[in-house]
Amino acid sequence: MNRPAPTGAAPAGLLQPLAIGALCLQKRLFMAPMAGISSVAFRRSVRRWGAGMVFTEMISSAGILYNNQRTLEYLARDADEYPIGFQLFGTKPTEMARAAEVCVAAGADLIDINMACPVRKVVKTGAGAALLAEPQAAAALVRAVAGAAGDVPVTVKLRAGLRVGDGLGLAVAPRLVEAGAQAVCLHPRYATQLYRGTADHELTERLCRSVPVPVIASGDVYDREDCDRLLAMGAAAVMVARGALGRPWIFAQILEQRTPTPEDQLEEVRRFVADAVAERGDRAVGHLRQFWPRFRRSGVLSKEMCARLMAARTSSEVPAVLRR
Repeated sequence: MNRPAPTGAAPAGLLQPLAIGALCLQKRLFMAPMAGISSVAFRRSVRRWGAGMVFTEMISSAGILYNNQRTLEYLARDADEYPIGFQLFGTKPTEMARAAEVCVAAGADLIDINMACPVRKVVKTGAGAALLAEPQAAAALVRAVAGAAGDVPVTVKLRAGLRVGDGLGLAVAPRLVEAGAQAVCLHPRYATQLYRGTADHELTERLCRSVPVPVIASGDVYDREDCDRLLAMGAAAVMVARGALGRPWIFAQILEQRTPTPEDQLEEVRRFVADAVAERGDRAVGHLRQFWPRFRRSGVLSKEMCARLMAARTSSEVPAVLRR
């Protein structure tokens, strides 16, 4: 792929090594775990453009324990996919510990425990963001996973709380560190907000001052200025989430101030599609539909191409549209 030369210096903070437990990372700009998004194909795409660390989708510990086939598919990783974090969710310490052992055996470089998911079907089971209101149970999960993971570091992803102003995320974080969490990621929205409103990174700054481990900032990260601001607040690393949807080259834009040409952008879409089809076969068609409007908004696809891709029914139709 023909890429333009960098036009500016990279932000030094993002290129400084970072240790999380025994894991040494060479970049401090990560791709966040995203349910329904973080497939092998998607992770390959953002890694091509410089993501310093990627994560699996959110993996159910119960699904691992009961050998659910779809859940076990989430354990797949490329041989050269390093470093990679496996994100787990659940409520039972023994179950989470066993799941962590399976993830380590599958090649996890880091285990992240999800205490941030605001989706009702997760929260109603007591998992995800619901754990913010149960500090003793949350700490027990961290302790169990840390004990099972050996030298593989354990981290936790938090929301600001369940309801606006309750302060549960910052209150529970020190207990999770005491229980064995070696880094904390904060998405400073409350669970009831879902993804609405603005991430309150004043909470991120407060968390950086209150725990003795690296804090990873997440939420409303779209450009280099956002990253610089979060690093200045004390964040040890920054996580991109929705900002990478339809724009996997956001990592090159932030790290190198380099935007690929329109043809290079389209070529990346083609490579992403080829990887998704190789991974999922015809199931890729439905999976890819969530990406087409994003690529349309980023300017890679025309309105006509997006419509034709949304109407595609087989995996053979998609590459033909993209050949234009």
